[in-house]
Amino acid sequence: MSSSESNTGYSITSRDVEGTTHVILRGEIDAALRDQAGEAMVFVVAANSPVVADVADVTFIDSSGLAFLVQLHRLCAESGLDLELRDPSQNILDLLEVLGMAGEFTVQHTEDRETLGAGATTT
Repeated sequence: MSSSESNTGYSITSRDVEGTTHVILRGEIDAALRDQAGEAMVFVVAANSPVVADVADVTFIDSSGLAFLVQLHRLCAESGLDLELRDPSQNILDLLEVLGMAGEFTVQHTEDRETLGAGATTT
């Protein structure tokens, strides 16, 4: 893992999962996580494998967080790496639309998240 979760529960971490780089964003994604964002970018470059940006647990994202996603997209495009945006909220999709970037990301909604989004509960 490239960085550890902060004491606040807000984090950007990265890890290898069976040959795919997972960049996991949790909590409030803002300028306070700049160092973690930089570490994640270095990890992506070093791993040189397809990337999954898991944003399912993002509760807030500001312009710094959006800039990170855009930079991650550009890095992957320039490196010829596939990038999947996993489980984005409608808010994130709307913000990417405003930036003119919505169609640039491959979006994947996992089955569990779709079920939960439909109003189902877990036990």
